[in-house]
Amino acid sequence: MIAHQPFHYHSLDELREDIARVGVDVPVSNDVSVLTQAVDCGAFVLPNRFVVLPMEGCDGLPDGSPDELTYRRYRRFAAGGSGLLWVEACAVVPEGRANPRQIWIHKDNLGSFKKMVDEARAAAQETMGAGHRPALVLQLTHSGRYSKPGKAPSPIIAHRSKFLDPIHKLGPDYPLITDDELERLEDAYVEAARCALEAGFDAVDVKACHRYLVSELHASFTRENSRYGGEEWENRTRFFRNVVLKIRDRVPGIAVTSRMNAYDSMEYPYGWGMSRDGSMTPDLTDPLRLVGFLKENGAPLVNITIGNPYFNPYVNRPFDLPISGMSLPPEHSLQGVERFLHIVRMVQRAYPELPVVGGGYSVLRQYLPNVGAGAVSQGWVSLVGGGRMSFAYPEFAREVVQGRPLDPEKVCVACSACTQIMRDGGRSGCVPRDAAIYEPIYKAGRAEALDTIQEMAKTCRQCNDPGCVPKCPAHVNVPKFIHEISEGKFKEAYETIRASNLLAAICGYVCPSETLCESGCINEHYSESVPIRHLQRWVSRKAVEEGWAKEPRAVLHDTGKRVAVVGAGPAGVAAAVTLASLGHRVSLFEKGETPGGMAKDTIPADRMPDPVLNRELEDVLVSTGAIERRQYSLGPAGTLDDVLGEGFDAVLLAMGLSKSVTLPGTERPKEGLFGALDFLKQVKHEGRRVSGTVMVLGGGNTAIDAALSAKKAGAEDVAIVYRRSFAEMPAWPDERDAAVKGGVNFLILTQPLRYVADASGKLTGIEVVRTKLGAADASGRRRPENMTGSEHVIGCDVVVEAIGQGLDDQLRAALPGVEFTRGGLIATLPGSLATTRPKVYAAGDVVNGGATVVQAVAEGSRAAREIDQALCGSPLVQLA
Repeated sequence: MIAHQPFHYHSLDELREDIARVGVDVPVSNDVSVLTQAVDCGAFVLPNRFVVLPMEGCDGLPDGSPDELTYRRYRRFAAGGSGLLWVEACAVVPEGRANPRQIWIHKDNLGSFKKMVDEARAAAQETMGAGHRPALVLQLTHSGRYSKPGKAPSPIIAHRSKFLDPIHKLGPDYPLITDDELERLEDAYVEAARCALEAGFDAVDVKACHRYLVSELHASFTRENSRYGGEEWENRTRFFRNVVLKIRDRVPGIAVTSRMNAYDSMEYPYGWGMSRDGSMTPDLTDPLRLVGFLKENGAPLVNITIGNPYFNPYVNRPFDLPISGMSLPPEHSLQGVERFLHIVRMVQRAYPELPVVGGGYSVLRQYLPNVGAGAVSQGWVSLVGGGRMSFAYPEFAREVVQGRPLDPEKVCVACSACTQIMRDGGRSGCVPRDAAIYEPIYKAGRAEALDTIQEMAKTCRQCNDPGCVPKCPAHVNVPKFIHEISEGKFKEAYETIRASNLLAAICGYVCPSETLCESGCINEHYSESVPIRHLQRWVSRKAVEEGWAKEPRAVLHDTGKRVAVVGAGPAGVAAAVTLASLGHRVSLFEKGETPGGMAKDTIPADRMPDPVLNRELEDVLVSTGAIERRQYSLGPAGTLDDVLGEGFDAVLLAMGLSKSVTLPGTERPKEGLFGALDFLKQVKHEGRRVSGTVMVLGGGNTAIDAALSAKKAGAEDVAIVYRRSFAEMPAWPDERDAAVKGGVNFLILTQPLRYVADASGKLTGIEVVRTKLGAADASGRRRPENMTGSEHVIGCDVVVEAIGQGLDDQLRAALPGVEFTRGGLIATLPGSLATTRPKVYAAGDVVNGGATVVQAVAEGSRAAREIDQALCGSPLVQLA
């Protein structure tokens, strides 16, 4: 073989010269007009010879319906002018999905597939004219050993393979799908075909390629004592043939075909289309016989492919760059193109009247039409497919049909990024050519991939006296957990974090690491800080997904003491779990039905996904066994006296600050004014929509959240009004940057004065005054001073007050004997979290005014240990 070489051609002459140098038989034609010819397939006539090959977008909905990106993809493909759209792998049963977002057709989502077909055909006519009607084939599949309907792979295999089983870590006792299960599955294909007909597809493809289930059955030489395996061709192809015949007989009106592997490039007895001598030489006896079966039973065409993209991807997808962890191809790309062309040529020459689709052209970039036209002209193939090219350049067919060359700046560059996205669990598309949508998806997936995570962990210098640990309010042993990640000891890494921070996943999402742990990272002075929060989020989210977070914690002996924790936000949950671990009997009081407190109510879901928050809270609470949980709210119906009256030995107050501070000295409009906390709750949980211009008063993280939430809720323009400079805003730097990126405007050095409303009381604007910065105040920041004469009114439709938060008045009244600070927070004794009332402690926002979640967790744990010391007279306990 000749060594791999990336694409480097700037003319057809250069391509021809390299074809001769490499010594491959690859035809090249200057005249590409043959590709514009119509092709009669019997069941339908294709307007040209171009085919969009099936490329999975992995962007379906949980019920299998297409999502908006799916609709977009097929609108673009259809508008691109190809004569045939071979719609991507569509599962016939949920357990056969290759990923949780693979499309899956069934009677309950027919409407969504019909919409996709209708939109595609309309898009084709819009760009190509009323007479252009592309055919649509729906590829029906069961993913077999690549099934992954949920988070974890769930392989369903037809035979054991010495090549593939080790990749999937399948032992010799891993069960095979049974004959009875296969027989039942045949009818699932029939039902899917019936749905496809009703949705408007012209044909269905019984997918038999790339080592998915049907492809694996075809190579099941080693499947013993089975109607669907063994040396006999009739057995190995029985499932496929039964499905084809059943669809033909039971679903008249829809054509049946296949995208079929003709050569696996995997030695016998584990490969299909392989020589029996164990070499890599093709022997197409079996595949050609199956193509003949299709032709005899009315198939309008057949789509031929080769190889296995999970095992030997260069065989059917010659590429310039591999996905992460894979090496460059062991051959020149032109050798891969030649192999694919010649396998297809053998099929086409065996059945010259049957239209045959071939692929593997995308690596040729702008010269795809020239090689495709050369192959068609020589009778090697009837139809020229582009898979990756369709992702990158959906209008490539239209360019040729309308007499234009392909644009080198639009073609596929064979970078494998579309495959990498799939491997990383994202929605797939062309990263460089459709960057606005797929570049962020690609980068997010790479940032979460195992290889990336471990490389990040290896950047930690394992300092003897690390600067990161003292910067963490919970004092997590950062170097230790990062070292454990680098060594693949993920559960140990989580346990290291959990020893100090019970809500590791939540904090991994919302901690301001740039001002906490990462600000003390010495690596920042050499390159950049170790991404501590990202690593913590990754491993702790894995802990939630794997069930580690709910595994039992060690519990000390029963002390017999009873403690009430009021509030089930981060501080309250951390305190309750710590107290239970120390052997106390804990009752957790929460006004809502579920834990989470203000964090659950107000942190936007894109910053803190609810599934992670809810599950971690629940898992952590059950990890210590029996914590009594009550729905209870301090207020007029129950006071602190009532709680203590139940005989608790101690009470911890860990409620959130639920009252938004209002703009003083102004009449409040009847409509158009919101407190930030109520606004965030309504947008997150009630779908609140807004329109027009929104002004957010304040400069903290709550203001940022409110501003971005307003954008998502429909506001045309959003501005944050803040009386100091941008640099002095208390919001965390990353949050400020997110707001700027999200299109939020900033009116800095601007002091709000009063609201303006119309006669009905509806807000119409806000009067503000410009400020300048004077001398520093007690906070160390320069004091804003109003500039007399600069007063003016800014028109707006909605104002959100994010000036600050405080204790609800009714809650404050329900805390007799507890003293408060001048700022309205619960006062605690010096160096302690004990309040001025005996047996009563406080932690979290009610003490610190609303700091970070990690500080709330740290204070909850600290308060629990103080209570333990007071009740048992023991030294402060640091739980492992």
